[in-house]
Amino acid sequence: MPILRQLVCAALCALVLIPCVPAQTPSPTAQSSAVAPALWDTLTPGPYGAGLKTLFQYDTSRTWKITRTYDGAFSPDRNGRPIQINVWYPALPSTGQSMAFDDYVDQTAPAQFAAFNDIMRQRNRDDAIDSVPRDRITDLQKMQMFARRDAQPAPGRFPVVLYFGGLNAPINSNVVLAEYLASHGYIFASVSLLGPSNEQAFQSRTSDDLEASVRDMEFAWSILQQESNVDPSKVAALGHSVGAIEAVILGLRNSNVSVVIGLDGTYGFAGLSGVLTHSYGYDPNKMRAAFIDLRRAQGAQGNEPLDLSVVESFRHADRTFITIDRMHHSDFTSFAMVADYFHTPLPTDYPLNGWNRETGRDGYESVARTLRSELDAKLKANATASIEQKPGMTIRHESATPPPPSPLEAATLVAAQGIDKAKAVFLASCGADGIASCIEVDRFNTWGYNLLGQHRAKDALAVFSLNAWAHPGNANLQDSLADGFSAVGDNVHARQAVEHAIELAPSDPSFDFPLARATFLSEEKTRLQH
Repeated sequence: MPILRQLVCAALCALVLIPCVPAQTPSPTAQSSAVAPALWDTLTPGPYGAGLKTLFQYDTSRTWKITRTYDGAFSPDRNGRPIQINVWYPALPSTGQSMAFDDYVDQTAPAQFAAFNDIMRQRNRDDAIDSVPRDRITDLQKMQMFARRDAQPAPGRFPVVLYFGGLNAPINSNVVLAEYLASHGYIFASVSLLGPSNEQAFQSRTSDDLEASVRDMEFAWSILQQESNVDPSKVAALGHSVGAIEAVILGLRNSNVSVVIGLDGTYGFAGLSGVLTHSYGYDPNKMRAAFIDLRRAQGAQGNEPLDLSVVESFRHADRTFITIDRMHHSDFTSFAMVADYFHTPLPTDYPLNGWNRETGRDGYESVARTLRSELDAKLKANATASIEQKPGMTIRHESATPPPPSPLEAATLVAAQGIDKAKAVFLASCGADGIASCIEVDRFNTWGYNLLGQHRAKDALAVFSLNAWAHPGNANLQDSLADGFSAVGDNVHARQAVEHAIELAPSDPSFDFPLARATFLSEEKTRLQH
């Protein structure tokens, strides 16, 4: 897509790599004496310097090198999938080796990662070349950056931001944001985005490729938690474009993630929400982390429609939707700062609608400050943190609906306040239309029998009753309800439940073939005779 292509070329403008360090916490009034580089424009450093280190690891649980050729020849992948992690961290100012932009582009790697690093370096170079006029490439290479290689880490533990770039974006596509947040007391980690194998090192927009990137970050997170400056209890998942989808998936799967943030996420583009909804493990009811969608305003880049219904459905999460006028897709990466500084020519393939390099830069700076405020509020519990709302910015907030009780919590609620109270809690949490998805058939049924096995018959009956209420057309749940009544000695209601199961079975769609239906009916009729 043209939008994503521009992002890739654009995003690469901010590449970065190299070694890093731990972190500390200065007094609230302390300020770094470091001067922001030209690419930061009006962004100001926080109380820390920024260090950078690069970690290389192989995930030996997966393969990356092609092991079998078309003719069946086999050569095992003895290393596994290569994972590169760039880590920016709060550091003591003026320590470590200063860096120029070119240090991010021409990255180095251990010898065993040479082939992989050649691919990543070429991606970096191609994107850097595309981000500025050809006669300014040398000037870009010499640009002074804020982070310093091998800087001495500031003591202490710091919140972590796990960042996914857009489709095939370079690992350093948001280097200005990474350096900025590091100076304000955050560890910012990004991974190289890879395709399925060394023969296809590029990503495609498929569920399998996005899943691979999420697993890469999960592997990286397991490594980062061993670092002494990482606070594993304070973590955010952040992504741009397709990377926003990966950030959402990570947030759904890891309940330690406190904040999920999408930067102009692809899930909001008309016709592309399925890339998220078809991903492994997607379930909107499982989102508990605070969710923030930050994107360009409708019509800012052509007249493409937006559809945020897929993330608006995260009803059990606090949701904040922010739009910024006169921004383009790639302006959510460091490309906005590079393109403005070097006066990169404007695209000509769609209406500009008042957008230019200056508005893109201003928008990016608003994004950086907004992210810092939201992270301060969510990860640092800073009650005074607030978004600096500017003209052209809109903010909408939706409060979380309390999540539904678990089967065990539901049983406790019934025991304390009765079945009607439990039903009311589920209705308030899930809505009448969502009861069936909140009370999952197999999960509640399995829990009911688990409680029977623990000789907790009343609790089992409560769980069976709620399950049957949520799925009134399910004959098998009536059979389970009968088991619950029998366990508490209520044979009258047990018989009624069996009779109801027999009534429901002929039209119950959960019986996927006639023999299963016939067998069930036969067993239920036999049960009535005893």
